[in-house]
Formats: sequence, structure tokens, C-alpha cells
Amino acid sequence: MTTMHIHINTTHSHIQPYGLMIIMSFIVGAAGMYILNIRKGVQKNIARYLLLLLPLMSLFCAVMLTYITSGGKNYGLSSVGGLIGVYAAVITMGLMSPNKSDMPVMAETATVMLPLMYSVSKIGCFLAGCCYGFEYNGALAVEYSGRYAHDHPAFPVQATETLTFLIIFLIGVMLYVKKMRYAVQMIFIASASAKCALDFLRASHEGIILSLTQVFCIILAVIGIIWLILKMKTHKTKRAKT
Repeated sequence: MTTMHIHINTTHSHIQPYGLMIIMSFIVGAAGMYILNIRKGVQKNIARYLLLLLPLMSLFCAVMLTYITSGGKNYGLSSVGGLIGVYAAVITMGLMSPNKSDMPVMAETATVMLPLMYSVSKIGCFLAGCCYGFEYNGALAVEYSGRYAHDHPAFPVQATETLTFLIIFLIGVMLYVKKMRYAVQMIFIASASAKCALDFLRASHEGIILSLTQVFCIILAVIGIIWLILKMKTHKTKRAKT
């Protein structure tokens, strides 16, 4: 019985799917943040300026983190660097806003939308043939041909990431809209944990215990857990006073 494989030609004469999906990830992410920010009472001018600053700082940090961690040898887009850039944009606009409550609100909406942004961006990786999975010849293995052809079929880790983070986003945004108390912290922890776990499925992970990306994700997960604990303590303190 022949197993079903996915065949992708990485030679694209006109529109490059990787760049297109990166642009789309910023569009859907920025639009979602803007809508949620306005609903949460963030000033419209602050929310608009965030739309402009978000892609600039995210792309800058994404490129710079790759450059720094490679010892100045490589350029590329680091997902962790992109995340740092998003929160840097939020902090920048939060400091500029006369309303001090805007920063935590924008940080929350960014956390809610980041899984969707990452999900969309990985479609670009899947179609371009980068960030591919370990050698795999089972069902739904990906065979790349064309410009970035691979010698062996690969596990569809990029598609797995897209689906995983789409699920995290859908569940997270529903909980956030329903005002579940710790929804934002749970989204943050789930995203960092999922990214760390899925990195084991990459071809680049072969022969190493933990990748640098996984180390960053573990640190982020710990930050998320601390954030959750502090949020729970704050809630208990408020309940005790009432």
C-alpha cells in the first residue's frame, strides 16, 4: 500500500509564498490587535500608531536575533525575535500613551493574536521549503522539488505548527472574549510550550539536546508561569479586601 505524500514545487516565478505569508501574518495580527484594543478602550490614535510600529520592530528584532545568535554569519527571521519586537512595539506605544492602562491592554491583545500570526507565517515556510521536519517517509510526508529541493521526504512540521497554533488562537480568543480570568497567561504559556515541543520535529534538531529556540521558549514559559502566579495572587488579594 502506497502512503500519500505531499509534493511541493519550491520554484515560484512570480509571487513568493514566504514573503506573502509574512505580510499576511502582520495584516491579520495588526487588524486583530486594533479591533481588540479599541474594544478594550485603548485610544484610537495609539492603536493606529501601533499598527505602523508593529511590523517594523518585529521584523527588525527577528532579523537581529538571528544575526546575533549566529555570530554575525546569517540573516533570517527568528520567530522569538519577532515576538520580542511585537512586545517592544507595545511597550513603546504604552510609554507614549497618556493612559497608563493602555500598555497592559495592548500586551494582552498582542498575546492573544500572536498564535494566529505565527500560524499564518508557517504556511509560508511550508510552501517555501524552509524550517522543514526530520526525514520521514510515512503518511503526509512532504517531498520538495524545484529551487529548494530536498534529498529526502520530510515530516510536515510547518503544517503541524500552523494547525497547532491556529487551535491555540481559536481557543484563546474565545476565552479572552468571554473574559476568562487567566486566558492571556494560559495562551502565553501554551504558545511557548508548543513552540518548544514542536522544535524537536525539525531536521535541524538532529544531534542536539535543546536548540537555542527551545531555550528561549523555556525562558518564556517560565515568565508566563510567573505572570500567571502573580495574576492569581493579585486576584486573591483583591478578593480578601472585599
